[in-house]
Amino acid sequence: MKRLTLILAAIFLSLGMAQAQDNEDIATFRTWAMTPPMGWNSWDCYYSSVTEKEVLQNAQYLVDNDLVKHGWEYVVVDIRWYCNHPSLGGGNYNQRGDQGYVLDEYGRYLPSPTRFPSCMVDGKNMGFKALADKIHQMGLKFGIHIMRGVPKSVVGSSYQLKGSETTPWSQVYNGTTSPCTWLKDNLRVRNNEAGQLYYNSIMDLYAEWGVDFLKIDDLSRPFYTDEIHMIRHAIDQTGRPMVLSLSPGKTQYQYAQECLNNANMWRMMDDLWDNWSAVDAVFNEAHEWSKYTRPGNYADCDMLPLGQIAMTIADPGFTGADQGRWTHLTQNEQRTMMTLWGICHSPLFFGGEMTRNDDFTLSLLTNEEYHQMHKYGEESHQVMNDEDLGRVAWTSHIGDTRYLALFQRDNTRWVVGNKALYRSEIITYTTDGHAVDVDIAWPEGEKTLVLVVDDGGDNYNYDHGDWINPTLVLSDGTEVPLTGTYKTRQYTKSYFNRVYENKNVDHGGKMKVMGQVYDRGFSTDANAAIFFQIPDDMDVVRFRAMAAADDSGINQTGSTTSIRFMVFDQNPLSDEQDNAAARSGLICRTGTKSMTLEADVTGAEQLKIVVSNWGDGFNYDRADLINPVLIDAEGNETSLTTLTPTSYTSEWGTLHVNKNVENGPLRVEGQTYTTGLGLNAQCTLIYDLPAGHHWTTFRALCGYDSSCDTDNPSATGTTMEFIFYVSVNEPYSFDLTQLGYSATEAVPVYDIWAKESLGTATGTLSTTVPSHGVRLLRLDDKTEMGIEEVDNKGMKRGKSTETIYNLSGQPVLSPQKGIYIHNGKKILK
Repeated sequence: MKRLTLILAAIFLSLGMAQAQDNEDIATFRTWAMTPPMGWNSWDCYYSSVTEKEVLQNAQYLVDNDLVKHGWEYVVVDIRWYCNHPSLGGGNYNQRGDQGYVLDEYGRYLPSPTRFPSCMVDGKNMGFKALADKIHQMGLKFGIHIMRGVPKSVVGSSYQLKGSETTPWSQVYNGTTSPCTWLKDNLRVRNNEAGQLYYNSIMDLYAEWGVDFLKIDDLSRPFYTDEIHMIRHAIDQTGRPMVLSLSPGKTQYQYAQECLNNANMWRMMDDLWDNWSAVDAVFNEAHEWSKYTRPGNYADCDMLPLGQIAMTIADPGFTGADQGRWTHLTQNEQRTMMTLWGICHSPLFFGGEMTRNDDFTLSLLTNEEYHQMHKYGEESHQVMNDEDLGRVAWTSHIGDTRYLALFQRDNTRWVVGNKALYRSEIITYTTDGHAVDVDIAWPEGEKTLVLVVDDGGDNYNYDHGDWINPTLVLSDGTEVPLTGTYKTRQYTKSYFNRVYENKNVDHGGKMKVMGQVYDRGFSTDANAAIFFQIPDDMDVVRFRAMAAADDSGINQTGSTTSIRFMVFDQNPLSDEQDNAAARSGLICRTGTKSMTLEADVTGAEQLKIVVSNWGDGFNYDRADLINPVLIDAEGNETSLTTLTPTSYTSEWGTLHVNKNVENGPLRVEGQTYTTGLGLNAQCTLIYDLPAGHHWTTFRALCGYDSSCDTDNPSATGTTMEFIFYVSVNEPYSFDLTQLGYSATEAVPVYDIWAKESLGTATGTLSTTVPSHGVRLLRLDDKTEMGIEEVDNKGMKRGKSTETIYNLSGQPVLSPQKGIYIHNGKKILK
């Protein structure tokens, strides 16, 4: 039985669930990107050091591997192409001495001739015209990155404002100090006629060059509304379609309508790199922004840090060459990234050096059914979020073809949330009063009380949480202030690892919420757990407090505060639950320095190794697993170093094989070892063990690395515990009736990444999903063939020019809002 909602949805196509109302007239700029823009960008692989050679070789890769037919069409030169000497290596900008700015007589940046030699024609710098022409001849589109504002070089210069040559530059710039906190190339532009003339002049120049895509930075965090309006007008007055991308993130939700009115895409995240915590943080943002995405307007999850990244082109005298690294994301994490970006309709810009791609990486870019979902899926949204199991599901559909993405974010969060007596909603700047009142019954006889400040699942930036006036209410009505007298322990998993009593965590001032000062309570950064022991002679019946986001965090410029408060009557820490297969107890410099641990792995599907920081932060918690081996019943050993981890997350550093976390030799208690793993607490290392394995035991010598003895000035600062968990992966179950299927309907299931049928599911779909992994499923026995007849230029073959069709190839009498085919081209209604 087909779902009524899907039958009706076949009549029209509308990406996402945009809350904002369309104007009667579709903004022309939205028609320039009717599907999410896709291409290559130079930042992740070369930072600010890219040259013409690397740009052209990546463009050629797109052509040679036939990626254009899948939609990979933009080639974007990122930041500081106008500097002869832009970089001091990696992401460090050269902002000292001679940076080699290149400008024309009108104070407009031109490409560096030493890096982009084709700009020079008969001794004159003609800009990116020649490079753009080459890109266009390949069947591709050309884009550039610029910074918001006017170059600081115009101050006191002889440059002239094009179109008003006698106007002083002081009428264009608003102050001679750059407001950008991280790159001081440009000044703010005044919102006046002279400012508009400057923006018009640079957009005219880019149109002459043949630019198709503009990524404009330092524009959306903070959100410069006036300059965004000027830029929108400047682009439109050129008459050339140039897709507009706003950076950096995080863009605040309050500016959603401005984004819809003025930009094709805007960043939902700050710069995203190749670690799981960064990818994992996108889930919450993608969910929040899904209500706004629509054709021509896309919330951007940021570039894809895949393949070979983080390189630097040598510039003698300024920086040497850096060969970079292969992405640290595992294959499961890469599929998760691609799937989330795809199902939420994020733009896709590959960040690696494409000529280094391996077969797996290329396979992520060429799955055509994935791209059909990414471009044309409608009503994309999160349909399930189980925080305790770390399971998230998204869905979208094209006509009757339904897509379902089942994500396994992590098997366990840092606290076991389903054991909480109280769990607040996530507190953000939109929460009334920035606080919630907590008033809960206390379980009879329980003497452990734990107050938790959680980062809400995104990150701990600006997450300053207060427990204000915490109070124990006794059976006789007496109210006892909860103070440090009853505190037994604190556990922190944050950057600063601070827990204070009666003051805030920022500068030690009073706790303050919405301007109101409070004298009593506890303040901490997320993530943190504060443990208390209730005296035996206290008969507690209720707990009361106000849980709030402190002004010291939430009022900072660009704040992304999001906090969840929880109350427990037992130890909530995931890494300290009672189901460990083996644990070392405290490993430290002043006590036990190392210990050999063994765990039974007979029949186990997963091995999880946790190194706890013992609740006092990650500094100098360098942990080594020496000679880690899996042993079968006959005593044969397989080194764990020969297996590929399913995932690794850490508060600091990356997983090192046969080296310590600082990339030095493995040394425990002064002895050097050649085989092992270097980690840093707090960390979690997961291996999905191969099906049918015969191992019975896992064994390793666990200890802190001896480099801590020499590098750590504090004898008490290196503390950790090694914990081994083994488990059989629980089936990932999803109730198909949530999608409108009947409980008795046999639903075909097809795995899009594996390209194989999984049979049918009735009522409940049950499958397995690896940690940090995903299953991307089509719930139908056919692909959406009508869309395959629409090429990237919007042409539709074999259809009458008198009729409007939806993208399933069906005629539509009364088109709703969305993308259609008319006169052989894609149109927006």
